[in-house]
Amino acid sequence: NEQYEIVDLYATEDGETYPACTPFLQHISFVGPRGEIVRVKALFDEGAMISAMCATTFDQVKHRLANWGPSTKRLRMANGTIVLSRAVWRGEIAIAGVKTSGEFEVLKSGGGWKFLFGKLLLCAFKAIHNYETDTVQISGTGGPKTIQNQ
Repeated sequence: NEQYEIVDLYATEDGETYPACTPFLQHISFVGPRGEIVRVKALFDEGAMISAMCATTFDQVKHRLANWGPSTKRLRMANGTIVLSRAVWRGEIAIAGVKTSGEFEVLKSGGGWKFLFGKLLLCAFKAIHNYETDTVQISGTGGPKTIQNQ
């Protein structure tokens, strides 16, 4: 019998990770129509082409957000399946006091993440990830600022 070590190809918030190589997690905020702040923990993912909120999380907070509506997008997952986006939101997003405009789609995550912070938002915040220190420099209104992995 051969012994194999199982290593996760992709790690999420609850997954086991190696100390030098953990997913980058950060609390982010969305500004509601009357100044309400909706905070969620985001998983930064440079491989995700869009940003997305888990449908379960969205159902809990959508009454505090404005500027959301039906989405026309179909999203191709890593395994090739096509998933219909339930909604799209557009508005102001803040991280550690740094703000910019952005958007996200809404889909079921299967419990792997609450918010997937993808490439479009990383670009909007001009994010630069320093893997050695596990920090990300962001820029926008109120920035630049360097944030730590949470």
